[in-house]
Amino acid sequence: MVHKLGYISVQPDWTTDIKNALNDAEGTHKFWVSAYKQGSPSIHDSIQATKHTGPDGSTKLVELKALSTTDISAEYIDVRHVRLSSSKLDIPPTVHTAARKTVPCEHIVRGTGIRSFDVSPYGGLLVACGDDGVMDVYDVSAARHRVRLEGHLGDVTCCQFFPSGQVVLSGATDMRLKVWSASDGSNPVTLVGHTGAITDTAIVGKGRNVLSAAKDGTVRLWHCGSASLVHTFALSKLPINKIDMISTLAEASPQEDDPDAREFETEGKVLVASCEDGRVVLVDLGSKETIAEFGSAGGQPVRAAAYDVPNCRIYVGLSDGTVQVWATNAPSDQPVYSFKRNDSAISTLRLVNPSTGSVPLACIGTEDGQLFLASLDPFSSQAAGNVDVVEELVGFDVDPISQIRVVQSATQGAIRQSVWATGRDNKVYEF
Repeated sequence: MVHKLGYISVQPDWTTDIKNALNDAEGTHKFWVSAYKQGSPSIHDSIQATKHTGPDGSTKLVELKALSTTDISAEYIDVRHVRLSSSKLDIPPTVHTAARKTVPCEHIVRGTGIRSFDVSPYGGLLVACGDDGVMDVYDVSAARHRVRLEGHLGDVTCCQFFPSGQVVLSGATDMRLKVWSASDGSNPVTLVGHTGAITDTAIVGKGRNVLSAAKDGTVRLWHCGSASLVHTFALSKLPINKIDMISTLAEASPQEDDPDAREFETEGKVLVASCEDGRVVLVDLGSKETIAEFGSAGGQPVRAAAYDVPNCRIYVGLSDGTVQVWATNAPSDQPVYSFKRNDSAISTLRLVNPSTGSVPLACIGTEDGQLFLASLDPFSSQAAGNVDVVEELVGFDVDPISQIRVVQSATQGAIRQSVWATGRDNKVYEF
């Protein structure tokens, strides 16, 4: 059973009207809202923002009121947060959050937007690529362009920082991986061997080894120092859409009988591969053995997956908009539970750690611009009633969410890790 969730969309620049109301700007300050739930008529309205003074006589507050219907309720929290709900569509009060920071990537000129990006630890540097074959590194704090990374022979599809924050790994449609200096733009290492466009990358440990996925259905393990291929995982006859690499809590599996001297820090690591053929495949990097598969060949393509190791759960995003949750400690041919909001494909999915508690939030991005955080009960076996959308991250206007990155928040007293995301407007947003 797939549990259907309702949701409320809000005008991406709603904070402008809130600020204008607080600043006594002339005119009526209002923004649109729309509530949706599959199988029910949608609800559309405008929320008017009006300033008033708080009980202490000095605090500036904003009253929010729906203009045309009582089917949507709105509550002001602060200039970056409002709470919206709809009892008619059974949508509980949910916080809608505007971006804390926006980084314009002005050197990306094509209208297809940012294909991929990454931020260095704590967000000091940002690297971004579009569909024009180059990448650009930006200094976030100084709000300036740092260096251009140019040398791929095709569109760059993925890019990420090494743990040092000063070196970048990229993959492209030219079937090549490249390692770059984020300081001077030099490219000391190029890795060649795939027979299809690169779709995703992952860095093992400190980065002496890296992983790449491609449309040729393989994931490959590389040694950067010698620019050589260590191992090929032939996982599918169709593309591998996304990969992730995580550390397990279990005792590390032994390496192969004759370990390669070019292999580093693969013990205790698990490769999570999201396959176009409908499967998620888990591979032990140390032993090179497949641990488990979830889903089935011929099913809905898997666009993204994330592994919650402590709670033994795999979160899977499908091309039909469904999010599945599978139990890794209880093999089955069916997920523990599934939910969806509409039929728009899940484009990216990451786990976000809250400041308290052991259960992560699932951060989910879709092809129609939804970006939200869901709290899922990892121990329930029921299909419904265990999904709580705790936060909507607002800034995208029906544009595909192309990438999510999660880093430790630099904000004092933050209740969760920072979420960075991007789409077609050539900007990266931090929430």
